[in-house]
Amino acid sequence: MKTRNNTYVIILAAGKATRLRPLSDEKPKPIININGIPMISRIISNFKQAGFSKFIVLVGYKQELIRAELLKVKDIELQVIEQVKQVGLADALLLCLDQFNDLKSSGLNFFVTATDIIFFKKEINLMYSLYRNSKADIILSLMKSKDKDIARGHGNVKVFKNSDVIQDSNSNQGLDIVDIIEKPRIGQILSDYYSLPLYIFNQKIIKNLTDIDISTRGEKEIQDAIKKSILDGYRVKGIKIIDHDVTIEEVGRYHITYLSDIEKMNDRFREIEKRKKI
Repeated sequence: MKTRNNTYVIILAAGKATRLRPLSDEKPKPIININGIPMISRIISNFKQAGFSKFIVLVGYKQELIRAELLKVKDIELQVIEQVKQVGLADALLLCLDQFNDLKSSGLNFFVTATDIIFFKKEINLMYSLYRNSKADIILSLMKSKDKDIARGHGNVKVFKNSDVIQDSNSNQGLDIVDIIEKPRIGQILSDYYSLPLYIFNQKIIKNLTDIDISTRGEKEIQDAIKKSILDGYRVKGIKIIDHDVTIEEVGRYHITYLSDIEKMNDRFREIEKRKKI
């Protein structure tokens, strides 16, 4: 297995997950079990299987429980950082990057993932291959849906004309992203493509993380940093990592937002395990 030594995996695990109450009052989201295994352990395991060994985990809420789970993980290089105040994904990412000088070096790149999604070696390698082959500065993980209610919980992207046609015939080329908006209202929706909280960035993103303002939601949005990168001429690509169009009823199988989504994701993993046994 090839080791990707110049790539870090940054796991953002500091939030309170208020929409998962009352469960999250006792247990932080990263250690909620999915088919018997904590989410953060599944995420690390899947990245290890894809050849990644350098991890940075940002913790905050009930961090002692997350740290205890991380102590069980073997054969990785791990740094754990505390975030005292949570002000959005962009602020969380910048905190990680500010503490590690080598992350600012030319040639380094990093996956960034929230702990409410879990994808496998296949999807991780799909994104990484696109990053390496396209020479993009940013890679977004995407899902496609005609269900506009999905916009309530996801960033929405605009793709360059006809690039979705090209991507459907050759996924290695990805989609050219020309705009992004966080949780748009119905009249603001740009396309049928929605961003998931799994990204690849190179060190160029640092400048635009520092330049963004607090949004109307009271957060420093990572989508605002991506949008500024697009305007600055950075090459931003997206790739669909769910192979079918997603409905609002099933989006929780891939991305946990509400309590009911936990059982949906459990169902997905039980189905995967069942297929393995056939």
